[in-house]
Amino acid sequence: KNRRVLMKELRLGNAGLGTVAQGVLDIVSANREIIRSRSGVELSPVRVASRSPKSDIDLLGAEFSTDLESLLAPDIDVLVELIGGESTAKDLITQALDQGIPVVTANKAVIARFGNELLSGEQRAPLKFEAAVAGAIPIIQAIQHALVANRFEQVIGIINGTCNYILTAMQAQGKAFDDALAEAQRLGYAEADPSFDIDGVDAAHKLTILAGLAFDTKFDFEALYVEGISGVTAADIAYADELGYRIKHVGIAKATDLGVEARVHPVLMPKTTLLANVDDVANAVVVKCDGAGQTLFSGPGAGGLATASAVLGDVVRLATVTSNSEGDRPAKTGDYVPISDVICANYIRIPVRDEPGVFAQIANAMSECGISIEAAIQKEPDMVGKIVDIVIVTHAVVESVMKKALAVVEGLEAGEGTISRIRVEPLH
Repeated sequence: KNRRVLMKELRLGNAGLGTVAQGVLDIVSANREIIRSRSGVELSPVRVASRSPKSDIDLLGAEFSTDLESLLAPDIDVLVELIGGESTAKDLITQALDQGIPVVTANKAVIARFGNELLSGEQRAPLKFEAAVAGAIPIIQAIQHALVANRFEQVIGIINGTCNYILTAMQAQGKAFDDALAEAQRLGYAEADPSFDIDGVDAAHKLTILAGLAFDTKFDFEALYVEGISGVTAADIAYADELGYRIKHVGIAKATDLGVEARVHPVLMPKTTLLANVDDVANAVVVKCDGAGQTLFSGPGAGGLATASAVLGDVVRLATVTSNSEGDRPAKTGDYVPISDVICANYIRIPVRDEPGVFAQIANAMSECGISIEAAIQKEPDMVGKIVDIVIVTHAVVESVMKKALAVVEGLEAGEGTISRIRVEPLH
């Protein structure tokens, strides 16, 4: 049976003692009076469970245990899941919801992969997950509430701070990818094993959630096209700059005549756009819809206090929620567009031996595939026979046609090395 969360006091059971969990305790300690005066809600951490105690953290009088199931107790009004990972967290969330205990989580992987299951069932307690996407930015609140009267056209965001920091460092300092990654690790912006971020998986988890909410579809992580940033070079950054673009790693969800596009990959975007100027570890999401037009949400996408802010926003909202009405949204099976049918302009960098007629061969290959060229750069070599880059920006073309053209260009005898290809988003 659902537990009605209408009392002025909310007794919290906190799972985890990591950076975000510590941030939750710090904000409750510092701002308890502000929260009470604004919302009429008294937040009281009463239980904390984690793998090991941390004596330097003030638990605000909460009882500590290494047993997560201690949080499934009658004296808990809201379970705050901040342990991360998938299986253990999913089990804990499931048990809490089944017992009528509302849950607030920052766990993007669990929501992206199991959200359809966890958000179903009329008898279950509410599950809130604002902090799972873009840290302190209230993007889920915006989509589910502030913009609920709109038909969404597209949601495009810089939603991984690690990738954004690396690309910013490459842009600003001319660093190679490996050097920028090493700096991000040294500063704590990237993990020792950074693959989750730089391969695009983290951003894909977040985009799965945004796409599902904006386009009323089930969360379908497997339907997304996902590409990371390890193939972006300092040369690509410099050429993009010369052409009037910046390279950013983004998640894109948009409605098209074919269905919903949902893809995560690097893009060239015009320097004049708002997203192109969001740098370092900041996140930003641009939402375009029929009534409200284009709106920009920007701020810190990670960090203990920033993410804890979103967690506590959800907790306070639970004081007035009595059912899982938001979870029982009419999500239909998504008609997601395969990447082969996506239409994009493209940036292509082709290393070639400097020989007469090479550019003409490339242009001819493009033309024969029905691809027109919008802009091109061909640098003069320093010496005869040297390898040079030919850089081309195409007009918009279907992905499958672009792949065929690239295969033809790769077969040219003058080609030397790997062709670099990055999609272009005009962001009108």
